[in-house]
Amino acid sequence: MVSGEKRGFVALAGLIIVAVLCLAAQASASRENEVRESLYEVFSHGMKIGQVKTVCGPVVRDSKKTFHFESSTSIDVHFLFYSYRLEKKEEAMIGGEGAYSYRRSMQENGKLIHVSGKMETGAFRFVIDEDGATRTLIIPREKYDYTTLDCPELTMGPDEKEKILRILDLENLVIVSRKYHWVKDEDLDLAGRKIHCKVIDFQDLNRKGRRWVEGDELGVLVLRQDGSGKGVSYSSRLASQVVKWEQGRR
Repeated sequence: MVSGEKRGFVALAGLIIVAVLCLAAQASASRENEVRESLYEVFSHGMKIGQVKTVCGPVVRDSKKTFHFESSTSIDVHFLFYSYRLEKKEEAMIGGEGAYSYRRSMQENGKLIHVSGKMETGAFRFVIDEDGATRTLIIPREKYDYTTLDCPELTMGPDEKEKILRILDLENLVIVSRKYHWVKDEDLDLAGRKIHCKVIDFQDLNRKGRRWVEGDELGVLVLRQDGSGKGVSYSSRLASQVVKWEQGRR
């Protein structure tokens, strides 16, 4: 495998987050004890290379409705001259003003990375540990409009076909200018059930793609995402989902 493709598979860890971490803080009081579990299959270059499991649902924190989100990602790629393995777990809290807490633990080809971030005094403050080397990063809230968790394109449609926003990329911990374009509304089939969703194109300096999304009281559900970035293309498809009741989530 050439070096560009090798770098591309390493970058895939950052691309997948776009496909599965989108939430909207629109919690309903009648569904505060429900969570949605979603399982995605990830493909690249025509091969299944892994899966992502997400769990999300509304909770109450400090008398305010928010969303709690968890995900686990497993990617395993083997070629004759190159292999790539990723195990990653993420957790986030998303409120009416967007994401305010984020944690990530991952092992990528043996390299350990831990990230923890919290919104404090008008800034997202991160602590990053890479194989024992620790550093901090402070990003003022005024510098960005949304994070990659907030799914701002959900409100788009025929009356708002395009917009450009400052997005805090929580995988790379940088702010990018991202362009969104509403393509159409479309019905997709999931296990015999028709789901009405929005088809949205997006592009920034590091990646571009198309996603199929719909939203309800349990958050934003990404049914499919096709994209590319840094020399690798990918597709993530929703394979299954189930809504569960969890007592005492308040």
